[in-house]
Amino acid sequence: MKKTTLGLAAAAVLGCLTFGIGAASAAPASPAGIQAAPMVEQVQMTRGERRMMRHHRMHRHMMHRRHMMHRRHMMHRHHMMHRRMHRM
Repeated sequence: MKKTTLGLAAAAVLGCLTFGIGAASAAPASPAGIQAAPMVEQVQMTRGERRMMRHHRMHRHMMHRRHMMHRRHMMHRHHMMHRRMHRM
């Protein structure tokens, strides 16, 4: 999810830059073409939204830890089974 967000942000920045360069090449060179990007307005988060985001982040972290522990456990089981087969 994080990689997707970063990828979209990078694509948006590159798109704005290429658009600004295209506009500058068609018109006389001026920095106003690059500065014409719309300003993004920041909105204050409510307490409930912040709590939901924190809960979501903690849940993702917990699931990731559970997944990693499961992977480690399965690898250990596989390794022990493999060793047992070689002893025969």
